[in-house]
Amino acid sequence: MKTAKQLSQQADEFRAVIDAHLPKPSPMIRISPDHTLIGNEVMWGGIWREPGLDTRLRSVATITAQCVNGHDFGLQHQIRVGLTLGMTPQMIKSMFVELKFYAGVPASVFALLMADKVISERDAWKAQDTGNDAPWLDSVDEKMQRGRAQRSKDWGQTADRELAASLTQDMLPGAAEIVDSYLYGEIWQRSPLTVKERMVMVLSVLMCRQHMKQLKRHIGYALDAGLNAREICETFAQCGWYRGWPHVEDALEIAKEVFAERNIALEK
Repeated sequence: MKTAKQLSQQADEFRAVIDAHLPKPSPMIRISPDHTLIGNEVMWGGIWREPGLDTRLRSVATITAQCVNGHDFGLQHQIRVGLTLGMTPQMIKSMFVELKFYAGVPASVFALLMADKVISERDAWKAQDTGNDAPWLDSVDEKMQRGRAQRSKDWGQTADRELAASLTQDMLPGAAEIVDSYLYGEIWQRSPLTVKERMVMVLSVLMCRQHMKQLKRHIGYALDAGLNAREICETFAQCGWYRGWPHVEDALEIAKEVFAERNIALEK
């Protein structure tokens, strides 16, 4: 069991890497020293440093949670952290474009505005901010075919069959066809996100929005896409600090059901 001093030391080591690009001093040091200490030891020295999930994937989860929250300070702060950890401006913008389908237009527009503001703070970040000029397919059918092939490749045949037979496809076939063809057939193709990064983002937004039926389904897709049980649980823990810890308990209940159905033992 770690001591508070050890957590503080771990926080100092981690923040030595990221703090060079973050505004100083934090106003919370003056307003509430206790708030600052808790954040430093619990989050920066604790959960961020837990084994089981890559640091960049933790940043993906955190940025997603802050996109859902929609608070400018927290979102700007975590975009800076992501850029400092090696995420590119295009990767972060691509997250918000894809989150338009999961978190909604207002949240994604606000997040893109915050990203543009942060990227403009440093010449190095601005220089990396290059877009994707690949052409878009002409027809919805072409997009759908390409999207289903990519979805099967990334998430597996089960995911493709279930999503192709979803309630939206049954009850809103026109809208579902347009949404699915653009999400899977264009946005996935244009995005620099890896399969794991995308899966962590999707799990994070579903947990933060409390879409538990969808979360259960996507935990299965995450396992099929290559995430292990520990990575999935750590994703929920990472988001919990930023969205609220009760969300973690609810998400873990769903994860436990999926793991049991698949006879997966979670390594302690």
